[in-house]
Amino acid sequence: MFFTYPIAATNDNWLSSTLLDILQIALMALQNGQEPLDFQGSVPELYESEIARGRKFPGLYVAFVDACRPLEANQRDLILSALAGQNQFPELFAVDAPFHSIAEAFPAVHQATRSLFEYAFEKLSDLRTPGTDETVRARYHYLVHAHFEGGCCPFCGLEIMEAPDPDLVDPDLDHYLAASKYPFAGANLRNLTAMGTTCNRSYKGAQDILMDELNQKVHCFDPYGNEHVALSLDGTVLLPGAGAGPAWALTFDPDVESRNWRRIFKLESRIRANVLEKQYQTWLKHFITYAHRNEIDIAVKEGAIEAIAKFKATCDMESLPTVARLKSSFFALVENALNDPAGGDRMHNFLVEVA
Repeated sequence: MFFTYPIAATNDNWLSSTLLDILQIALMALQNGQEPLDFQGSVPELYESEIARGRKFPGLYVAFVDACRPLEANQRDLILSALAGQNQFPELFAVDAPFHSIAEAFPAVHQATRSLFEYAFEKLSDLRTPGTDETVRARYHYLVHAHFEGGCCPFCGLEIMEAPDPDLVDPDLDHYLAASKYPFAGANLRNLTAMGTTCNRSYKGAQDILMDELNQKVHCFDPYGNEHVALSLDGTVLLPGAGAGPAWALTFDPDVESRNWRRIFKLESRIRANVLEKQYQTWLKHFITYAHRNEIDIAVKEGAIEAIAKFKATCDMESLPTVARLKSSFFALVENALNDPAGGDRMHNFLVEVA
């Protein structure tokens, strides 16, 4: 990821944690040969009035308990392990973290869990943290938007997300780990990420971000962690010859750790087609205009070097973070080529022709 979410945005995680506690208590009652409490009797007093507004919760809870009731004790232990394991953030992102799924072994329990937490996810847009006037989702949206200086999707850095405004539609709130596979995490804010519509609907969808195309566990970024990816055009050949445009090379650092993220969101293809091929000639025009307006004569090589150095410093002011990185890297390559004793004249002639 190019940047990550503020952990403070997950502070109002009470709905997920409350439901998980209720299910765990019910499972432990069954393990001890006791009848689980009814749903209303399990809800902490602090959240009673809010959760009562979710009218489907009691029935969905009963369906979960009924699905677990006929299981053997050792089978319910596996359900308890999945409940905890699917919510063990950020440890479950590690390559060697165990895989906790009950979809194949206990399909009835899996479906009951999925139904409960899909409903809980919907209610994030309706329920409020006690003592506040905002819904859980609205508060989350506000904190995330305030944290992202440019209001841009951190998965691509190419799409502006809607601001928190009652007249606007909230951005997509994506299940980082798909609710279809990890239902116990279906309402956990630690597993939810505000995401650009294109990234969410056109690329990620319900793909399992923990697995590669061969269904092997791979490194996964923690969206609320501190691991960020650097992007550059190092290795790009600007003037390959025969009138061809640049031979683009995209360098991501770290490389191996970012490969699955790049694959899922098709970043290389999107960046090449939508940014580099589409915009690099416009960038050159921006540079020429900048030089003219600042009365720098790029017909002289020293003038071109001066103009490039000054213009490059403005490139990181682009509003889209990925465009800013690419544009800065592009003109860093142009600057290096101009200062190259062997190829500087060729690059200078190219810029003069563009002008």
